[in-house]
Amino acid sequence: MDIKKYINSECELLEMYEYFLSLGYSDKAATVMAFLKYGDHLTACFVRLFPKESILDRIYDYFLECPDGSPQTIIRKYIEEKYDDLPDEYKKYIFVREKSNISPSANVNMLGAGAMPQSMMTGGAVMGMAASPMMGGAMMSMSMAQPMAASAQMRGNSSGMTGLPAPGFIQPKAPVIDPEKLAYDSYEQIEEKDAKSVLTAPTSTFRMTTSTASVGIMLNQVRSGRKMSMSQVRIEELLNYFDYKTDESKKADKARFHITTELMDKSEDRKLLYINVEADDTPKEHQNIVLLIDTSGSMGSRQNVTFATIATVVSKLKVEDALSLITYSDIDHTILENHIVKGQGDKEDLIGEILGIIIEGCTDGSAGIETAYKLGEKTYRDGWSNQVILMTDGDLNFGITSKDGLKGLIEEKKKTGMFLSVIGTGLYNYQDDKLEVLSKHGNGTYVVVNELSDVKESVDKKYVSLTNIIAKDVKAQVEFNPKYVKKYRLLGYENRSLNHEDFKNDAVISEPYGSGGHGVALYELYMGDATEKPSEELKYQRIAPNDYEELGTVSVRYKMPLSDESEEISEVIPLGVKYTDNSKVAYLLYCISEMLRKSLKLDKNDYKYLLGMIEEDSYKSFTDTKVDVIKDLVSMIDTDGLRTLASSDVPDKDTLVKMGLLRRKPDGSYEYIDTTDRPCSPNNTFNTPMMGFMGMTMLNQMNIGKNAGNSVNVSNGSNGMVDGSYMNCNTNPADAPAVNEAGEWKCPLCGEAKNKGKFCMRCGGTLPEGLWRCDCGRINSGKFCVNCGKPMS
Repeated sequence: MDIKKYINSECELLEMYEYFLSLGYSDKAATVMAFLKYGDHLTACFVRLFPKESILDRIYDYFLECPDGSPQTIIRKYIEEKYDDLPDEYKKYIFVREKSNISPSANVNMLGAGAMPQSMMTGGAVMGMAASPMMGGAMMSMSMAQPMAASAQMRGNSSGMTGLPAPGFIQPKAPVIDPEKLAYDSYEQIEEKDAKSVLTAPTSTFRMTTSTASVGIMLNQVRSGRKMSMSQVRIEELLNYFDYKTDESKKADKARFHITTELMDKSEDRKLLYINVEADDTPKEHQNIVLLIDTSGSMGSRQNVTFATIATVVSKLKVEDALSLITYSDIDHTILENHIVKGQGDKEDLIGEILGIIIEGCTDGSAGIETAYKLGEKTYRDGWSNQVILMTDGDLNFGITSKDGLKGLIEEKKKTGMFLSVIGTGLYNYQDDKLEVLSKHGNGTYVVVNELSDVKESVDKKYVSLTNIIAKDVKAQVEFNPKYVKKYRLLGYENRSLNHEDFKNDAVISEPYGSGGHGVALYELYMGDATEKPSEELKYQRIAPNDYEELGTVSVRYKMPLSDESEEISEVIPLGVKYTDNSKVAYLLYCISEMLRKSLKLDKNDYKYLLGMIEEDSYKSFTDTKVDVIKDLVSMIDTDGLRTLASSDVPDKDTLVKMGLLRRKPDGSYEYIDTTDRPCSPNNTFNTPMMGFMGMTMLNQMNIGKNAGNSVNVSNGSNGMVDGSYMNCNTNPADAPAVNEAGEWKCPLCGEAKNKGKFCMRCGGTLPEGLWRCDCGRINSGKFCVNCGKPMS
């Protein structure tokens, strides 16, 4: 086989191959790692037929000796030839008929086409059907039935197949599934906050964080063409995702934290305060890593990303570091226990073990966590980085599944001294809120990866921050001087706000910091002297003059990783502090965030700043900025609407309505559109394909889609995602429903009967064809609005 020619002919293979080379793997190892598909039944059986020592080299040599063909064809043929040598525990994934008139060529072609769980087979087994991972593990994919039925017909009977139709039997259509029972993403809801008076709220207190998970989710929405909701856009995490220039003189003192502040003009009476709390980047000498991998069926859509992440973690291990590896689905399996790394060759042999993993089954995450911590406590080493790294989509459907239950579990486990960091992955059925709970209460960091570029940025580049926790329960408190600041608004951190008294209360937990991590906070300040007109109505709280020539003070409170007592540092915010590109980048990211949220918090100055950055491509001039990420996010913004808003002294309400920011009520007034009443709400039930319990391929058999009776094209040929014809947020069903006397329309997708806006308040489905929404807010089916009489435009 001409290996190099084959790799160069496949862009995805080449990208993976080059990435593995960059991690330090040998040419042979990188080639095999790119060829083989992690989690696949065929791959697992294939690698189990080779000796463990120098396994990747041996597999490479075998490919080299084979005639030209795809790796999958070569693998199938090898398994067929070496079936008797396969370990017994892996034979259940390859079914071989001992006596049959099926030709060898047919066997090879059918190998890997689909299979039944062994428990569903009686008598003789069917030749050449490699089991494929079941989505969620609870039910076999309906698309498997046809190849198995065909195989049975070739055998002359179907008696050996429990539950399968006899040859010639026409399978009835699967019933329409209740949309309420479909899987959906889950996020903690965000409620935006207004500006606060310095006189009534002199301090702003919040959980400081280095998390960037929200960015992985946002980028996933961009790549898949799905609109974002407010709960998916956490401003502080987008700010954290980007790199900023730091004052090297501050880093030279080797303090655990460095606080940087900048002050930037926003308008005549408003300024932006930029705060960056950065951690020391000195790593520990050795690592004790317990890698906990979700191998349930719902992880089947992100196999390449999962494998690239695991390979990255393994590549970071040094000689004498310790690695344990546990997988979990229905049950957990300990693949490696306290393995001491001996060198590069040893790490490549570990990859061979990992390629023997199979993805299937349901998700008992709590049991996996229990096992990981039990093993971590057993292998704990003083002075090392002792870390559990969990990779999952958070779709926990067995064991402890509630957020409160997971919180209690992980808070108990972190007392062992092993901390939990989370790497999330998954486009649909993604349980972000559960993973936030696990990482926050497990004293770990949290990132999301769904493409190789995410792995490079969040795992490879920031690995030390992910695994080497240098402080926990990090809180920030900013006190403003009322002599110069009247009001302030913290931009983001809505779900991380604390009460004033929580800052010094060590019982109130916060979030951890990894080595070299940074947390950015941005404030909008309303400038002026709040003490000029003290309230005469108050007897005890009159403002006394102060002589402090400073804007305020930033305080940070934290605990050492194994301590229960806090330490505190503070830094004054001077009046004349200058600003750099750090503030400009942070301001741009804030404006982008609010536009993606469809928030009403931006003013004309914000619109003008954002528009200028977009139209003139000014953001591309910022050094060390992830320009491609900004470009992707900006592509989701309606620039025409933005241009109108930036040119108006008063925001044009009709433009806001058009952009989905406002809704006009029948009485002529306007109201803010809630997150759940926007297209593609993350908590809807019908704009996502089924993962987990039923499996995506089940959709092909369901009577759902754009038009009644049409099957749905599930696979797009690359990553198993559902085709846009079904997922498109703007898809309209053919049969428009009626409108009742109140002007409400019934959604044909989820059945919600009291929709008054353009989008279904339950599932985010678009107003169907045949109906139109008047400027007054009324939904109509005729040519004229029944509320105000205006003609359909």
